[in-house]
This record gives sequence, C-alpha cells and structure tokens, in this order.
Amino acid sequence: MVIHTPTNIALQKIGIYVRADADDWQFNWPVHTHEGLEVFYFQRGSANYIIGDNIYDLYPGDMLLFRGSTIHRVNPSKEVPYIRSYVNFTESFLREQMSEDMFEKLMSMFEAPNGTLVRWSPEERDEVALLFREIQKENEQELFGYQLVLKTLLTQLLVAVYRKAKRLHEIAPAVQPSHSQENVRRILQYINHNFTKNFTLQELSKELHLNKYYMCHCFKEVTGSTINNYVIGKRIEEAKKLLRTTDEPIAIISEKLGFNTAVHFSRSFKKSAGISPQYYRRQGVGL
Repeated sequence: MVIHTPTNIALQKIGIYVRADADDWQFNWPVHTHEGLEVFYFQRGSANYIIGDNIYDLYPGDMLLFRGSTIHRVNPSKEVPYIRSYVNFTESFLREQMSEDMFEKLMSMFEAPNGTLVRWSPEERDEVALLFREIQKENEQELFGYQLVLKTLLTQLLVAVYRKAKRLHEIAPAVQPSHSQENVRRILQYINHNFTKNFTLQELSKELHLNKYYMCHCFKEVTGSTINNYVIGKRIEEAKKLLRTTDEPIAIISEKLGFNTAVHFSRSFKKSAGISPQYYRRQGVGL
C-alpha cells in the first residue's frame, strides 16, 4: 500500500483532505511527508510526535500545525485507543477566500520549521472537535456549494487557532525535555542533515559521544523506530520528491541518497511504498 496516497490525491483534486475522530491503527507508523499544510488534533491516547528535529509529548487537546513537506512520524502507545482528527489543505485552497493580510497571518502559524504546538483547555476541546466533524461531513456529502462551505469552516478553524495562539499566556509552555528526549533530538538533527551519507551506528555514536547501545535503545523507545529504519524512511521520502520533480535516472537518485546499489534502493522503496520507483514515477504526483 502506498503511504498517504489519499492525502495527495485529495489535495490535487479539491485542495483539502480531512478525517475526524480517526481511531484506526497501523502496526508500522511510517516516517513520511506529503503535500500541503496540516492541522493535527490529538484527542485521546498516549503518543509522541516527531516533526523535523522536534519531539512532542502529546496530551489530549494538543494541536500541531506544520508543513506536510517536513518529515514527521507519530508514535502512539498500543495500550490505549489512539484518537485524532486532522485536516490537510493547500495554500491555494484558501488564498482567494480572504484578504492578503489575513491570509499571511494564518499561514504564519505554519512557518516554524519543526511545527507549532497549541494546547486547548478541556472546556474548549469539544468545540474544536466539532469543527473537524463539520468539515468532514461537508466534504463527504458534497452538496451544492460544499467547496465554499469547506473553505468557510476551515477558515473558522484557523481563525480560532490563531486567536488561541495570540493569547500568549495560553500558548503551551516550553516543556523541559527529558535526558533521553534531548539525546534523540540530537540524533534526529544529525540524521536530518546527513541522511544521504553512509554512516554506521558506531560512527554515529562516536560523533554524538553516546554509547551505541544506549543510543539505539533510547531512539527506539522515544520514536518507536530503529535508527536504521528512520534513515531509510527519510531517504525514501526524499526519493519520492526527486521522482516526482526531476528526470534524474533512478541509479543517480539511488547514489545521491546514499544507497549502496540501485537494486538495494529499489527493494527498499518497494518495501516502503508498495510499488517500484519506476511505477511511482509513472503515476506522477498523485502518490
């Protein structure tokens, strides 16, 4: 199965993709990217969320805003139900809906390179969840004028978030990361800047002055992924961008992203995306 194909297809079709009160479970939550912007709303469960170099410990009522092109991965606990709502949309979907000044203010919430966290109080959470449900209902029914209503409801959600974020005393306070989280942040930062290079776990541990076994255990515990799988996931997501946006031969892309051989790249790509790099490129940007 190709990861997040529905998101990109919907964004290209009408500019918005939404799910309210989602409770489905995956045994492998992928490192991924996609088109557009995302508003992610955590409603129930226990999870952390990696966006770029940052790690967010999530609590019910937490909302994350970020660009889909920033690599991200959720790591929910299997012990409790994982319930969330999210909406993805393109900037062009809303650009003509409002003044340039208002548009710039709302889009500024997505500028942080590692995402923005807004924390809603228990009294506000039902109203926020209702907005996601209304957007999904309108999107599913496709009644007369639904695209205009979708833009209006999404604008209403973003304005509410902007007002919340502007109340400085209500913005989620900076939480001091644990020692293990701080080390994982350092690992993520190194990987995100060096993922095209071939480095061993031993070399990584030496570079970061961390015990190799502690480093691997710590990363797996915090992110839910091994270091090697995260690196491969990061490379695959970059490969998707290059396959969509360039005509570079697959062998060159493979070499550029640090795969030992084109065969290794193709196998890794198919394992992650469910199809070969050649087929992915033929399908175009819909995947």
